[in-house]
Amino acid sequence: MESKNYKIKRSFISNEEVKLITEWVDTIDFKSRESNYYITEFSKELKGKSHMFDISDTPLTNYITTFQSASEVHKEELPDFLKSIIKRVADEMGLPTDNSFVQVVDMNKGGKINAHYDVSKEGYINYKCNISVVAEDYNFYIDKDVFEVKATDMYCFEASLYKHWTDAFSSRRIFLSIGFLTPYSLLGRTDEDPNVRLSKRIEKYFMKKGEK
Repeated sequence: MESKNYKIKRSFISNEEVKLITEWVDTIDFKSRESNYYITEFSKELKGKSHMFDISDTPLTNYITTFQSASEVHKEELPDFLKSIIKRVADEMGLPTDNSFVQVVDMNKGGKINAHYDVSKEGYINYKCNISVVAEDYNFYIDKDVFEVKATDMYCFEASLYKHWTDAFSSRRIFLSIGFLTPYSLLGRTDEDPNVRLSKRIEKYFMKKGEK
């Protein structure tokens, strides 16, 4: 049963789109940079590469993409097929695209996503829609929920409000993590929501850690 904490769309992308994405991922130039405390903790067991693309290139997305990226942030034009997928995601989920970005993660065998919250800014929720491109079937954990994900599935959730993680993978995994910085009100949240208040404390914690 689908929880209110996430939404899942089975077989969201086609096999042809899987092929296009995989071929494109293999061409992306990875330029590492010095990581902050947040990224260091998040990527300890990633065993792969994470590429960040700042789609909107606004002050808000500049802050989030720089903070959450272990490599130089890309600002070049995305391929047409990927822009089409992102538009489909936004239309399907009813999300605003004025502050959006996409993280492309390519993990090797044995890699996993450690438990974490995504960072956001006051007034906004970092809402993520992750698309499994290449992967074995796996469990995704979000707060107290766990559900199975298959290749081509998309799952969406408030990534700055709920802790989330995976187990280790036994094969290569590629996924797209499309971020939409969404005002509280559009997701039925307020400043007084307990999850929002926790999100604010988490952001302050990592900002302080990053200063050390």
